[in-house]
Amino acid sequence: MHKPNLDEAAELSLQVVSLSRPSSFSGKVEGAHSKHEKFSAPVRIIAASHFLPFTITISEETPNEPYQWTVSRRSGHTAMYAGIRSLSDNPNTDCTHIGWIGFYKDLKGEEHPCDSLSHVSRTNICKELEKHGAVPVFVDEEIANGHYEGYSKQILWPLLHYMSWNDSHPMNPAWWDSYNKVNKMFAAAINSIYKEGDIVWVHDYHLLLLPGMFKAMQPSATIGLFLHSPFPSSELFRSLPNRQEVLYGMLGSTSIGFQTYSYARHFLSSCTRVLGLESTPTGIDNKGQMVSIGVFPIGIDARNVQERRSLPSVLAKMKTLQEMFANKRIIIGRDRLDEVAGIKQKLEAFEQFLDMYPEWRNNVVLIQVTQPGQSRQPKLEAKISELVTSINSRYGSLEFMPIMYHHTFLNTDEYMALLNIADLCLITVIRDGMNTGSLEYVVCQQDKHSPLLLSEFTGTAGSVSGAMQINPWDYAGVAQAIDTALRMSPEEKKVRYKEMYRHVMNHDAQYWASTVIQDLRATVLAGQSSSETPTLDIPLFIKCFKQSKRRMIMLDYDGTLTPITNIPSQALPPPEMLEALSTLCADPNNFVCVISGRDRAFLDLHLGNIKGLSLSGEHGSFIRYPGGDWINLLAEMDMSWKDEVMSIFEFYTERTAGATIEAKETSITWHFRNADPEYGEFQAKECMNHLENSVVSKRPVEILVGKKCLEVRPISVNKGEIVKRLMGAKPKQWDFVVCAGDDKTDEDMFRSLRKIKSSVGQVESQASTNSSPNLSSVSMRLPPYYFTITVGPSDKRSAAAWHVNNSHDVVEALTMIAATSGNAKNDE
Repeated sequence: MHKPNLDEAAELSLQVVSLSRPSSFSGKVEGAHSKHEKFSAPVRIIAASHFLPFTITISEETPNEPYQWTVSRRSGHTAMYAGIRSLSDNPNTDCTHIGWIGFYKDLKGEEHPCDSLSHVSRTNICKELEKHGAVPVFVDEEIANGHYEGYSKQILWPLLHYMSWNDSHPMNPAWWDSYNKVNKMFAAAINSIYKEGDIVWVHDYHLLLLPGMFKAMQPSATIGLFLHSPFPSSELFRSLPNRQEVLYGMLGSTSIGFQTYSYARHFLSSCTRVLGLESTPTGIDNKGQMVSIGVFPIGIDARNVQERRSLPSVLAKMKTLQEMFANKRIIIGRDRLDEVAGIKQKLEAFEQFLDMYPEWRNNVVLIQVTQPGQSRQPKLEAKISELVTSINSRYGSLEFMPIMYHHTFLNTDEYMALLNIADLCLITVIRDGMNTGSLEYVVCQQDKHSPLLLSEFTGTAGSVSGAMQINPWDYAGVAQAIDTALRMSPEEKKVRYKEMYRHVMNHDAQYWASTVIQDLRATVLAGQSSSETPTLDIPLFIKCFKQSKRRMIMLDYDGTLTPITNIPSQALPPPEMLEALSTLCADPNNFVCVISGRDRAFLDLHLGNIKGLSLSGEHGSFIRYPGGDWINLLAEMDMSWKDEVMSIFEFYTERTAGATIEAKETSITWHFRNADPEYGEFQAKECMNHLENSVVSKRPVEILVGKKCLEVRPISVNKGEIVKRLMGAKPKQWDFVVCAGDDKTDEDMFRSLRKIKSSVGQVESQASTNSSPNLSSVSMRLPPYYFTITVGPSDKRSAAAWHVNNSHDVVEALTMIAATSGNAKNDE
């Protein structure tokens, strides 16, 4: 990667350096990837997480400024860091890790912000971290506090864990500003070392705006986002004031990964309900860009745990604990002191267990270790202490206490020793992203095969099939499960453990990371190889317009000339669109017609004053030429079917809140755009089945499925027929033809023009998918020039030869050709 000048970089609020990948400090585990697929082609990855996996301490050799530094591993988030680190073990992969360095430690071990460090000291940090493949982002203490301690921990974390943000702390507006600033700093940091073809992999809720920000800088970048936390239901997420900004930030990704399918489903629902976007079970259509959604349960660094559990220091701790709790059955619990950890529920259930099964009293001990949570919660601390005291007073004695409660950080040796000797692991969290502690327990139980009681509200519950799932709120059920687990036969223990162990070892952190990156690359390759409609070539479009003499311009209205709105009557024509149409209609060489599904009254009201403009309403049922009256093309047709269709639509409208009926002269439309998205789709399918059985099978009508609507119309009416009428018996008279539309009704126009184009001997105006885009220009050297344009994403299935992303692009293109209309000269 390109190396910027370190002296210059150190003066900035963020530091960006390139990295080399030395063999030292790589954290490799022999054979860690032996069963995992290797990347077949070289790939460069930029991983971004809030914290770097390193901490920095002043070197003893430099007690005064400028400092030299020593680097050590940061505790916590071991699964994520192990997965990212493992990517570099692949010979075809170069991985850069970008993140906040946090506070530095002085020689006494005290922490200090980096704000006051000198220019040279910051540069030295960059140089030292470069050796370990890391790029630091320096953030001012005040901004860092607002981002991490404020918005991330007080607003996002509670919300994502099903705790309404109002229940935590009132929002400070400065927190959101800090959250924005930090995400922008990360985007700038990545952009400084980014090269085309790199994969950017963003992690967790601290950086949800980053994908969108970086996409704005590098529109063609491949960006993956993985959310390690849960994602709540849309009913709860929509309470977030900045919900739209957060969702659009996430949707800047190429692919978004979640721990479980339910989290992915909640995200899809939020995008549909909050943003009004179309979705499938595997993706979101973000205004023309498809964002892939995947489920990738994270694993742990299983081989590292396996090695640590057998260290002599761990074995010594085990011996001490076994002597301390001789002849006792040990239940282990380790949680953060948060509401969602379910510690209160665990203690209540354990008390009920001792009450229901008195034979276990004095024979079972619960060793509960807690460590500080996301924020200080004195009420919860007091309640837990009260419960522990109450249970120990009731069921304990001077010689023995049934609960050993430790509110402190455990060192790794003590933790491993407890996992090794435990007879049962009890996890009662009420909401958790994955809970990797349960996976570490499985690895440590290779000798005893002890059972695992796992809350069904953890992300792990869906993966570790050998565990006994429990509902933390069902105290009696948990008590019964504890008794069952402690009495479990050795044979059943072994069968359950074998299933859990196989899963943990085969789906470790290395497997998780490689799977996410492989899936991301596959998503990109699939998009490149799919049949895509090219973006409208504006220079070619203008050139052909200027070189032509007789021009036919046919345009849809809703979604093409104006954006789709929830209330159809609010889809008013923008001034720039009216000006462009007026200019084009003023040129006698142009014939311009708006072909819409709207009724005559709407078209007359909003477009009727444009001199020289032709109008067609209700999908070709009516037409009005400049200066003339409306002509009903279906005047002789039997419309008695309308009463029957109206009664069916009324039936479903009464049962679908937000649905409306639009009755036109020759068709009837049922709109469900304002209904609940999922229920509206369901009711639309039911309504369509009803119509097909009751009306369509007996009458000369058809059902048209539009954008959030169903329309019933005569079978002989469509926009394709009006296109044929406008083109006339001599289509060769037109040497420039434009047709633009956005939905299924407009595909009739594109298909009709394709046939007409073939009849006059005009070849396709667009290059084939596997050909060079420049061939489209070659095929249009001579008139007639045909431009069929669909509004929407490039991978949208359409008979059109070109695409634009939105209605704004259509109006902009019309404005450009209108500027040349009337005084166009042929290009030499």
